Amino acid sequence: MATTKWLEVRVAVQESLQEEAGLFLTDVSGRGVVLEDAADSPEAGLVGVRAYFPTADFDPARRAEVQGYLQRLEALGYRVGPLTLQTLEEEDWARTWQVHFTPVKLSRRLVIRPPWGEYEAREEELVLTIHPGMAFGTGRHPSTWLCLQALEELLDTVPAVAEPWQALDVGTGTGILALAAARWGTKVLAIDIDPEAVAAARENIALNRLQDAVRVEDLPLSAIRQRFDLIMANLTAVDLSTLAASLVGRLLPRGRLLISGFLEEDLERLLERFGREGLQRLKLYTKDDWMAATLQRP
Repeated sequence: MATTKWLEVRVAVQESLQEEAGLFLTDVSGRGVVLEDAADSPEAGLVGVRAYFPTADFDPARRAEVQGYLQRLEALGYRVGPLTLQTLEEEDWARTWQVHFTPVKLSRRLVIRPPWGEYEAREEELVLTIHPGMAFGTGRHPSTWLCLQALEELLDTVPAVAEPWQALDVGTGTGILALAAARWGTKVLAIDIDPEAVAAARENIALNRLQDAVRVEDLPLSAIRQRFDLIMANLTAVDLSTLAASLVGRLLPRGRLLISGFLEEDLERLLERFGREGLQRLKLYTKDDWMAATLQRP
């Protein structure tokens, strides 16, 4: 029986555009992508994004779509590398896919591992199993890393209470933030309007046996009426600004809001926007020009 041949499609972009390029290639390919670490990139100042297609699926129209996307980025003044293609056998594709997702420690206590990556947890470490499927959130992007750092710091310092915190994860993706919050003892409602993200999050909840702590729904924020002790929103700067009033309106008094997914250049504008809604800044986090912030309702 003939084995399936896969085509690895790789683009290289500025690091600030990596997640956006990943979203574009996910939409084109209909499956997950690999976001390379900067240290693995042969192009100085650029990072790679790899998508995989059965060879018959990457027809001239799809190639023109990807090439046109890169040309639009160049026209806007961004640096991009050349489009590169490599044919792989089924076994090589599976091995290439899996080699990029190995166990990684993302904070003082939190470790993320794929289902195929064994990891012996040390004392006090919390291990999450995340399948890097079609949705985003494996912890390797700076915005997710910052959220996890902030979440650990926040939940490690919360005084013991009789009832667990109620948390909301807006735009959950793979569910990584919801799962991490659940590991620290919160009850989480995770929402996403992307059916593929909802399916991925539910799979990861089952892999971690956290069905009693995390519930995932295919809902927009506007459909939520409950108020929460903690809201997590790793979104774009535009989405955060647009949803500011809705996010704050669903916080309990003294509730915390954790936001990320924006660059340093967006910080003051977002702080001013949430300040108009009455939130106070608690702490800022930064990595590679990306930012996260914890805010509190009085």
